[in-house]
Amino acid sequence: MTSAVLAVLLAAPAGAADQAILGRALTVKNPQADDASRRVVVAVAKETASPNVIVGNPVVGGARLEVITNGAKPTAQVFPLPQGTGSKGQPFWVALGSVGYRYGDREGEQGPVRSVSIKKGRDGRFTIKAKLEAGRWPLDIVPPNLGTDGSLTLTLAGGDRYCVQYGPEGQSTNRAERLWRISKVTAEGCPSIEPTSGDFLALTYNVAGLPEGISGSHPATNTPLISPLLNGYDLVLVQESWQTPDPNPLAPLRVYHELLVADALHPYKSTPAPQPLGADPRRPTAILSDGLNQFAQFPFDPNVVRVAWDGCHNTAADCLAFKGFSVARTTLARGIAVDIYDLHMEAGGDPEDDQLRDAGVTQLAAFIDGYSAGRAVIVGGDFNLHTDGEPDATTFQRLLAQASFTDACAALSCPDPGRIDKFLFRSNGTVTITPLSWRTEDDLFVDPSGAPLSDHDPVAVRFAWSVGG
Repeated sequence: MTSAVLAVLLAAPAGAADQAILGRALTVKNPQADDASRRVVVAVAKETASPNVIVGNPVVGGARLEVITNGAKPTAQVFPLPQGTGSKGQPFWVALGSVGYRYGDREGEQGPVRSVSIKKGRDGRFTIKAKLEAGRWPLDIVPPNLGTDGSLTLTLAGGDRYCVQYGPEGQSTNRAERLWRISKVTAEGCPSIEPTSGDFLALTYNVAGLPEGISGSHPATNTPLISPLLNGYDLVLVQESWQTPDPNPLAPLRVYHELLVADALHPYKSTPAPQPLGADPRRPTAILSDGLNQFAQFPFDPNVVRVAWDGCHNTAADCLAFKGFSVARTTLARGIAVDIYDLHMEAGGDPEDDQLRDAGVTQLAAFIDGYSAGRAVIVGGDFNLHTDGEPDATTFQRLLAQASFTDACAALSCPDPGRIDKFLFRSNGTVTITPLSWRTEDDLFVDPSGAPLSDHDPVAVRFAWSVGG
């Protein structure tokens, strides 16, 4: 189970302290809701005759910035600010004589944080300023619409954490989803420290949930047996799990997702896509939706994005469903988000199926390049690619290359690299993802006689995550 609660704090040596600085103003702009590249965050803290002192040296070890906004739509994000040298030869962190430090990344080479400064003048004035611009990097902070409060924290490597609280006693300006500004705050404080590392056990499982007699298994009997077994995993991605319509015009034919969730205790579960029942003009032959669902011990965006493959071929009755992929932006800890993809690729062994799987790789990679640009990603599911033979091996390698993925099986030298059920992953500048273990759970997902509960073996991977590259 998850061990995030046992996190090691970033840059927190023995004796490191919290220092609260009085906030001046926090401004969050999102001029166009459909254009995340225009988001801007500006934070200012300033107090006179301050008792605070600067402890730590980011020129040597960098720093870590966290921004939090609270309200109807709260957001939070963590930004590592490592030391290094930009493309023009200038260091990102520089000392400002004896009064403090400044971070500068005008070109956005390391992320959306363009500038940060922390200073204490000889007159005792203590200031912190930060500016963030989205550009080509993901900036999740948006106006909380309506906003109540927020905070900024700056942790210096080898030193202290500096907290700027923009509390509810301040004066807020709310302009729907376009702008939120809070100023004239009077109180100081620090938010609770969130974990910066952890691990979780993930499962991908094609549960063979087609109607009894059509399924490759016996879902009417086996689905209730699968349900409680899912509780041993922090993240579960299932394929071929559809919700029975109510009322059900196809009765007595039914599907079984309601049985799958009956004994699953995960606090966060996706809402299944409704069944088209042949009424969707995009694919009139489709009776079923995508069959993709996610269960988790940590929150994810309930508005799961679902995308159908552009084409289908009827060798394996693929045109009877909207097979494709889904993605849910998932929060591992405050400010730490990973895009979790679940997919089910075209089946069948005809040349047309090979071509459709290859086209699916192109479609998936292009979507990830846009929706998940700059983000950490995990993909699990039924790839229907036997990667120990051709043309599947070439198709799969192209996906790894185009989306910068690593196959968890290959990373751990697993004994069955050609298996069609897989997990892929990639890190980013904020969160590093590392697979710790890979195994099939075929000894657990069996009925009382020892027979498998599906025509696929479940695959489990334990992933570790940590803040920073």
